Amino acid sequence: MFKVEFGVVHRGCLVNQLSRNVPSVRFVCPGGFILSPTAAEEILVLDNPSEGEVKAVLDSLRNADGIAESQLLERTSDKAFIRILTEASPEQGYCSEAVARNHGFRIGMEIQQGGVEKWKVGCFERAQAENLLKEMALMGELKSQSIEEVSWEALLGEGPE
Repeated sequence: MFKVEFGVVHRGCLVNQLSRNVPSVRFVCPGGFILSPTAAEEILVLDNPSEGEVKAVLDSLRNADGIAESQLLERTSDKAFIRILTEASPEQGYCSEAVARNHGFRIGMEIQQGGVEKWKVGCFERAQAENLLKEMALMGELKSQSIEEVSWEALLGEGPE
């Protein structure tokens, strides 16, 4: 089993652009749905945001081309939960599609911070892991990357950060 970790500045990704617009906010992305070639629905969880950061994120979403809808779903003392509906997609596709094409599975959740989209992925074979990183390099600028052979227990015992 191989653990792949990468951080990418994802060209054309609206959520990654939001992370570049508001770099002080850490977004945890539990997932979403690709609805069509140009539409996706996602949930963003802002981790320990200030009121000003929540406002900056919502303002950025309201002013962004490609965001059809955005809604603050819930605000707690240390999180803000936001739903977005996009009407545009990255030209080279979504990272989740590249992970699936390479028979990978997500470990924990995608994290966006400071303009970098960060993933941990498990792959069965080294060739799948290497190809995933090649695809990611086509989608944007790789800021970090690693492949490590690990046991199933070590890989799945980590859990989300």
